[in-house]
Amino acid sequence: VIARRTGTLDRLNAWERFALLAAALCHDLEHPGVTSIFLDRAGASVAGAFKDTVLEKHHVLRTFEVMVGQDIGLLKGLSSDSYWDFRNAVAGCILATDF
Repeated sequence: VIARRTGTLDRLNAWERFALLAAALCHDLEHPGVTSIFLDRAGASVAGAFKDTVLEKHHVLRTFEVMVGQDIGLLKGLSSDSYWDFRNAVAGCILATDF
């Protein structure tokens, strides 16, 4: 709604819109219901995998594991440059949700 009202959607191409939608849908993928700080202090394995922004980095990782997985292969037709542009856009949006 905000993107539409501000005219942002009109300035985005189809892949940028898809990146925004994917980030919105996946920004809390597999969220355990506790904070990154809690996971770090509890010694959770996911906390050891990432130095900071633990949950957001996990959400990004899982988003792309699902999207490029053999069962889905959603991004298989993209060139390497397009894939990384898309991945960086999605990751940037998800990482921006770390408060």
